[in-house]
Amino acid sequence: MSGPDSRPAARGVSLILASTVAYGSMAILAKIAFAGGVRPLGLLAFRFVLASLLFTLTIPKAASPLPWPIRFRLWGLGGIFIVNAVAYFTALERTPASLVSVLVFTYPVMVMFLSALLGLDPLTVRGLTAAVLAVAGSALAIGGTTGGASTSGVVLALLAALLYACYVVIGSRLLATIPTEAVARHVVGVSALLCLPWGAWRGELVLPSTTAAWVSLVIIGSVSTFVAMRAFLAGVERIGAARASVLSTLEVFVTVGLAALFLGEAVSLRQVAGAALVLTAVLLQNLGASKLGGRGRRRDGIS
Repeated sequence: MSGPDSRPAARGVSLILASTVAYGSMAILAKIAFAGGVRPLGLLAFRFVLASLLFTLTIPKAASPLPWPIRFRLWGLGGIFIVNAVAYFTALERTPASLVSVLVFTYPVMVMFLSALLGLDPLTVRGLTAAVLAVAGSALAIGGTTGGASTSGVVLALLAALLYACYVVIGSRLLATIPTEAVARHVVGVSALLCLPWGAWRGELVLPSTTAAWVSLVIIGSVSTFVAMRAFLAGVERIGAARASVLSTLEVFVTVGLAALFLGEAVSLRQVAGAALVLTAVLLQNLGASKLGGRGRRRDGIS
């Protein structure tokens, strides 16, 4: 029988899975937007402006403003987040979405080691094995999907993985006492403020030329950013950064499934085998969840 301590962990897992579905659809939506003439920085500007507006409309500001040192930390975290996002979406523009997904999902291993190095989560045999299985399963699932890839796209995808790992771990370490809504609001706000002038300077604030591209942008800003970010932040608060990062590797299979459904990509036996490895990793990482209960909860923020 599950006790009171197991409920926060179970809710945390549910929130991470919800964010995984929302984030996993973003690569497909971005491809649709790019096909409609949207550029990476223009996509990001629209994404974060819309998400920032939704945060403003739905989440009341705190009675007392955050101290300036906390604000500077949040803005710095937002800077890491936006560079990660630019690297990710530029990689998507140059490289197949499936390959970008598997490269980005090397980040759980990075999170595992960084968390252990900073004393946030112990480096256990179970956790390390789960992270390695998750990455290996993702690689097997996407194996051989290299057509159309560019060297710069591969490098940018790996850079996005490293930056995202830093974003998760730094947020977990520095922002343990800050409400998740405040973290999300500041990260999204500073991202919007950076992307608008950056996109204008690069000439990438181009309006979509198709209805499908417009719809994709709206879904990216609302569901794949606003909803996904709030769910991920709240989930990590309950189950910790390392465990959440392994669960979120399921995102790659959301991407593969949507690519098969909307882009006509076939699902191979390699992908099925890879999915089995990732699911094994998720089960392994979540063994003993009721024992962990509410211990070690931390706040941080993807994608």
